[in-house]
Amino acid sequence: LRQSASALKELAAYGSSKGVRVVSENFKALTSTGGSCRKLLELTEDAIGFITDFGNFKAPYKYEEFELILPASVSVHAKADYDEQGLPDEEEFRLCLDRVSASGFDGAMVLIYDGPGDMWEGLERVKRIVQPYL
Repeated sequence: LRQSASALKELAAYGSSKGVRVVSENFKALTSTGGSCRKLLELTEDAIGFITDFGNFKAPYKYEEFELILPASVSVHAKADYDEQGLPDEEEFRLCLDRVSASGFDGAMVLIYDGPGDMWEGLERVKRIVQPYL
């Protein structure tokens, strides 16, 4: 975490000189828990922004992990779990969205569809679920 934070701080300083803000997300082993995400953000001394990606935390603590990082997030990747027809698990997806809403998050909501079938139809299904939360 310290090595990554050091590199991210250096990258953030360079990005800042170019008018670019560096952001990272809860991805892979390094930031697989809310605690490790918070620690990375502490070590970078708020030099970077953060993204909460629904698909990158796993049960049983997925929703509690969101609460640790949503306050520091500039964006949310709203990604549902899909069945073999590309239909989202609406109940689980709404649990994620409810946590975002309860946190007071007011940043960008990026819709993600990576299921089977037509991407645009899949995005429309996701959009229909997310719309009331915006």
